[in-house]
Amino acid sequence: MAKAEIVVQLRTQSPAELTGPVGAARPADVHGWLARRFGVTAEPLHPGGDPDSARWLRVGVPAGADAEAVAAALRARPDVEAAYVKPPADLP
Repeated sequence: MAKAEIVVQLRTQSPAELTGPVGAARPADVHGWLARRFGVTAEPLHPGGDPDSARWLRVGVPAGADAEAVAAALRARPDVEAAYVKPPADLP
C-alpha cells in the first residue's frame, strides 16, 4: 500500500486570535500536534513565502496508517478550515 497524502487548509486568523489566550489553537501548533499525536509531519503545499499559500499544508501518512482518521482529527481542530485525503494519482 502506498503512502497517503492529506491536504490541509488552515483558517485565516485575526491579530486578536494570534495573540489570544494561552492554550488557544494557532496554525503553528498543527506541526507539533501532528508529530506528537500521529508521528507525521506537515510541509508547505506551496513553498515560497506567499502568506495565502502558507495556509496550505501537505501531510504524508505512512502506508498502513489510517489517513482518514488523521484527516478527521485535523478537521476537528479549530485552526483547520479543511483537510482531505488526496486521491491517488495513478490507477490502483
